[in-house]
Amino acid sequence: MTPKKTPDPTKAESSAPNTAQSIATGKDFHALRSAFAQQGHHLHSVTSKDGATTYWAERWGLVRYLPSLHDAALFLAQIGGRL
Repeated sequence: MTPKKTPDPTKAESSAPNTAQSIATGKDFHALRSAFAQQGHHLHSVTSKDGATTYWAERWGLVRYLPSLHDAALFLAQIGGRL
């Protein structure tokens, strides 16, 4: 018989998706997308079946892979954009 794992009361564990975080991420993405457009770039994203989101910026047929929204914000600063 396998002993049951007692939940740690100091950690919030849930199987429900964090909708507040996904809404904030969506707002952040749209704000970044607008800022990229002001600099002549296009910011894109795609979410895989496992829930991982990938971002990339494009201009003049050149693509820059951005693993997270934080990296997208850093690249925006590098190209002279601001939020």
